[in-house]
Amino acid sequence: MGRYQRVGLPWSGPIAMDVSDCTTSQEVMEKAGLNFEVKKCELVARMPFSINGDNRVNETMGDFARQGMIYRDCPNAYATYRTDKNIPLGLVKSKYEVVQNIDAFNFFDDAIGPSKAVWQTAGNFGYGHRIFVSAKLPVETRVGDDKIDNYLLFSNSHDGSMSVNIMFTPVRVWCFNMLNSAKHSADSFIRLRHTSTVRDRIQMGAQVLAAACEHAVHSQELYNSLAAMKMNDRQVMDYLANLVLTDKELEALNIFDKDNGIKKLMYRDYLTMERTGISTRKANKITAMFEYYQDGIGQQSIVGTAWGAYNAVTGYYSNVDNMRGEKRLDSLLYGGANKVMLEGLNTVEMFAQAS
Repeated sequence: MGRYQRVGLPWSGPIAMDVSDCTTSQEVMEKAGLNFEVKKCELVARMPFSINGDNRVNETMGDFARQGMIYRDCPNAYATYRTDKNIPLGLVKSKYEVVQNIDAFNFFDDAIGPSKAVWQTAGNFGYGHRIFVSAKLPVETRVGDDKIDNYLLFSNSHDGSMSVNIMFTPVRVWCFNMLNSAKHSADSFIRLRHTSTVRDRIQMGAQVLAAACEHAVHSQELYNSLAAMKMNDRQVMDYLANLVLTDKELEALNIFDKDNGIKKLMYRDYLTMERTGISTRKANKITAMFEYYQDGIGQQSIVGTAWGAYNAVTGYYSNVDNMRGEKRLDSLLYGGANKVMLEGLNTVEMFAQAS
């Protein structure tokens, strides 16, 4: 266990401000530097004067010239910007509606209840093009001796790069493994586009997520069922290989050596990789997951179970994979890592029950 470290929650790190000492929404916004407003503005095209071009400056149309450049309004083109600094944040479409940072905090007040949210972290990327706020729910769940904290995470972009995302996220405290809370991603978070109805829908989302504490109980039942399922090493190896390899690679491995192909792959056997076309990178990933299964943080008491196998996957992405910052946040919450962890939750029972 000594060679593994708890990397931390994906919404922690240098870009996150600890706001656990704050008691009001306004305090959180001010401490995290999120007390700014965003607006949408029209864009202007900057073009060089040219010999054969139309260089007329029509001031009534908003044209102006400066340092050999002519500036004209760019029709149906818009950007967002911070009003306190006049810093542009990103390009957006005409129907794009800004969701202000204060809406994130109003959501927590509505979803959890005024003064009941246990604020954790808040922060932003870049000049504020993306923001996030996390709060711990006032409910604790357990799987045997494992304590699991439950969070709500609100993330939003001001640059048009992502929707408003409101996610319910359980985290295994002992190792900071971020877990999937349900077998369908749609049951874990709400995604809202920046359209004219977005602010009203945030409040509707708050009504749905007000039941998150009850959802945590259902998650606990799911995890406890996995803790009761036994798995031997071969079943775990098959499970991990199925998550990492494509169907074509699994078929090639089965044809090459049905009984020992996965073991050989995990030993980085050159002939096995050459005959199956499986890359060293994928072999290394399967091996790293299995090693975490056997000796990862908090694994000693759950080895030999489906819960232990699933936590080998979540532990790998939460504590071993070398992504950092914004990429790590995106991958664990919405991207590639989350997809694999969700598939891991959906398939682990099948491999645990295999003979």
